[in-house]
Amino acid sequence: MDWTEWLYIISGFLIFVVIIVAIVAQAKVYSAYDKYSKKTSSLGLTGQMLAQKLCEQNNLALTIRSCSGKLSDHYNPKDKSINISQENFNSSSVASIAIVAHEFGHAMQDQEEYAPLKIRQFAIKVSSFASKALLPFLIVSILLSIFIGYVGTIMLFVVVVVYAFSLFINLVTLSVEVDASNRAKKMLSTMISDEEEQKAMSNMLSAAAMTYVASMLVSLVYFLRFLSLFLMSRRD
Repeated sequence: MDWTEWLYIISGFLIFVVIIVAIVAQAKVYSAYDKYSKKTSSLGLTGQMLAQKLCEQNNLALTIRSCSGKLSDHYNPKDKSINISQENFNSSSVASIAIVAHEFGHAMQDQEEYAPLKIRQFAIKVSSFASKALLPFLIVSILLSIFIGYVGTIMLFVVVVVYAFSLFINLVTLSVEVDASNRAKKMLSTMISDEEEQKAMSNMLSAAAMTYVASMLVSLVYFLRFLSLFLMSRRD
């Protein structure tokens, strides 16, 4: 067997490994959230109040609103809004404070025109367009493959490109999320003196970051899997 066959076999095994890693990472996020949502922060602020205070301190005019869904908190650069899940909006827990500070970190990235954030926004737009065009392309390719043998290789190449782009988006997203968490930790370290509470918030943010690491690993392994298939099809 040559290296492409070994890559195919190894990537097939790694698919199961990274899926398990992704499941464990997601479970740890919920576990950390459930743990730290029961601990009250010494700040004495709710998630909404913290967001408002950070806006005032940094001279940012943002819309602060609540949204439905557990851990659905997010920053929307389109309308400059921090959307806080209902559980965190009126909560003063350690988990709520950490999450809101993280989302405000994204707002700061947007204000500073942080390059990875801009790249991710553009990449997501391209990805959305490509996903709509992919299905019709695959259908046409399958029909053509009945008459033209090499179309199958072209299809594999397109899949490889799709997963390469997915890997790129996940790498950029990981960079954006880690930076937002670092900003959150820096902001909170100036507001909270309790070292144990700082550590708890750091643990909460680190658990969330691991889900992005897991997503990146999943896309990497699938990229290698289809790359090996493409290279083997060209050899044959």
